[in-house]
Amino acid sequence: MLASVDTPRDQLLRLLVQHSFQYSAEPVFTLASGRKSRYYINCKATTFMSEAMPLLGQLFFERITMIEDRDGKRIAAVGGLTLGADPIAYAVAYHSALHGMPIQAFSVRKEPKGHGAQKWVEGFEQPGARVVIIEDVVTTGASTLKAIDGALHTGFQIVKVLALVDRQEGGREELQQKGYDLEAIYTTEDLMRLAHQ
Repeated sequence: MLASVDTPRDQLLRLLVQHSFQYSAEPVFTLASGRKSRYYINCKATTFMSEAMPLLGQLFFERITMIEDRDGKRIAAVGGLTLGADPIAYAVAYHSALHGMPIQAFSVRKEPKGHGAQKWVEGFEQPGARVVIIEDVVTTGASTLKAIDGALHTGFQIVKVLALVDRQEGGREELQQKGYDLEAIYTTEDLMRLAHQ
């Protein structure tokens, strides 16, 4: 009998739980919003790892090609708020080039550049381009909306928001209210389930 082989999704989930996830019975972790939580997710501890980058590239690229197949239109680029989205966007760009279907990467600044052209976005810039906003973790949706704002200033057409982890704490609903669809590779439940095995 053949041993079961972990899928790329399984492999990346294991890396996230091992390197990016902390849990406490009491709410001891302070989030960016100021709220306290029983768990802390620092995706950057995983997304910057060499082992994670091929998995990120593949999983996000697969989701993006599903959007393209459904809409019949190409996605030109992916990116989001620096620093969390950066390694994911770069992984997608690299993976897409290997498959002969190049998707460019961009990075949204937290504030527009204070000199020169005072740009919101670095990297790919093409007004009217169809783009996907990338997030590492979505909690309330505030940082995602900031990335969307910067992308809109650049003239991008935002097709979807793709997140690595949805904390399931209102971010999806906040984005939907503003007219943006969120899709996540994992939820907090996925991480909790593996962490408690």
